[in-house]
Amino acid sequence: MTAQFLNILAGLGLFFVGIKMLGKNLRAMASGPFRKLARKMSANACVAAFWGGVSGFATQSGRTTSLILASLVQGRIVDVRSAMPLVLWANFGCTLIVFAAVFPIDYLVLFALGITGICTAFEKPVKWKNVMAAIFGLSLMLFGLHEISQAAKEFTHYSWFEHSMELMNKSFIMAFLIGLVLTVICQSHMAIILITLAMTASGFFDFEHAIMVVYGTHVGSSVITYLTGAHFKGRAAQVVWGQVLYNLVAVAIFLSLFIFEMVGKTELLHSWVREWSDKPDMQVALVTLLMNVVTPVALTLVAGRFTALCEKSSPPTQTEHLSQPEYLQEDSKDSPMAGLMLCEKEQLRLLQRLPNYLATLREGEASLGVSPAAYHQAYSEISRQILHFQSAMITHSLSAEHTEWLINLQNRQDLLNTIEGACYSLCKELGEQQASPEIHQLSQQIIEALDTMILTAIAALEEYDASECVLLETMTAERGESMEQIRRRYLASADQVSAGMRNQVMHITNVFERASWALGRFGKLIANSDRMEAKES
Repeated sequence: MTAQFLNILAGLGLFFVGIKMLGKNLRAMASGPFRKLARKMSANACVAAFWGGVSGFATQSGRTTSLILASLVQGRIVDVRSAMPLVLWANFGCTLIVFAAVFPIDYLVLFALGITGICTAFEKPVKWKNVMAAIFGLSLMLFGLHEISQAAKEFTHYSWFEHSMELMNKSFIMAFLIGLVLTVICQSHMAIILITLAMTASGFFDFEHAIMVVYGTHVGSSVITYLTGAHFKGRAAQVVWGQVLYNLVAVAIFLSLFIFEMVGKTELLHSWVREWSDKPDMQVALVTLLMNVVTPVALTLVAGRFTALCEKSSPPTQTEHLSQPEYLQEDSKDSPMAGLMLCEKEQLRLLQRLPNYLATLREGEASLGVSPAAYHQAYSEISRQILHFQSAMITHSLSAEHTEWLINLQNRQDLLNTIEGACYSLCKELGEQQASPEIHQLSQQIIEALDTMILTAIAALEEYDASECVLLETMTAERGESMEQIRRRYLASADQVSAGMRNQVMHITNVFERASWALGRFGKLIANSDRMEAKES
């Protein structure tokens, strides 16, 4: 009996190493094309089914595919409605490996194990290195399952085994819980399904209880998908919820059929599967495949409602709402005049948000319900899109006038980033700790001065008003000297002022000085732009 336990243990070791090698090397081969084609994969239902199946087979996990797609949604490479069909059909792709475990291919596995093992060890041929390693992992996995199955058959000769199986096979709930718990522990529902097939072929489980283990693995997969995707928020989390709900819907449909068939003594799905094959492991494989064909088809037919349910499960965050550009459009890149005007309006919109940062620090100001951190994250995203938009416009044939305008806008964006960074830095410095009365008075003066300069810059950009540009230049001209006088005054009273207070004064005056300089430069760029000259003429 010791030999059988050791063979099962060795088979499990080979199986898990093989499944890890298979997934790792398939991802290495598929990750590049997968990302490049991400926007085209869901062009229609058939294309989505194909690419979803390919991605599921490559990752050997619907959970992994959903997490990859959640990352792409978070990075705004794809949207939720494009990602959802791929999530649904990825589960079909990863179940295809089930049939490799039930077909009698022992000699083929041994041959592939030897050839690909040699190729993997010597990394030859280099061009096919990942392919050879993936096949070697698959062969190792199937060989491990074969060892488990062969060793498990020996246990069927013991009387204690027969009594144990009779006891276990009396409880469908126990079989369901075994699948759920083992999936959570092993972090792979496909691994538990494949092991269940090997054990079913050896007589450990009958068909009905093996199916209950499979249903349990799908619920367990939902549990680990939810836990591993908990860090995603908003729209990205909707993709994770798509995978979680997929498994629950699949189990709800097929478990209901199973219960109805058992209670009503009616021949339905499971009875039909028995007619296809008299081997319990093949029957289980067929039901698993049907689960992951019927469920994505059903959910594709109600895709709108299913996506709406996922959106309701994880509404877009406040930052995601703020991160949506209002004026930038992909097709406007082809029209230089329209693209430059829209880019300018988007910059104005960002500038108009900056007083909201300072409002959180001003005495007696009502809260807007949006934190500076949320504004900052949203600003970073829109700024990135503006820079990308501007870079794309450079590739077009622009006139000298439009080129100069684009360079002006790029310089403005750099200055806007400096101004926004200064506002956010002040919010962090003054909002996170209690300031002394002296620092509080100084900070309120700085906030009012900075707010006035920002409002002047907004007025100058909204109307291209030359007088506002002159006023802004005057307001920002002497700020460096005044800040230096303030620093000297605080540093001179070293006995009365703590080191922490001196550091805080140095920080907030430096930040204000940097923002003042950037606003002055921003006003000059507005004054020197072609649009200002056109208005004056």
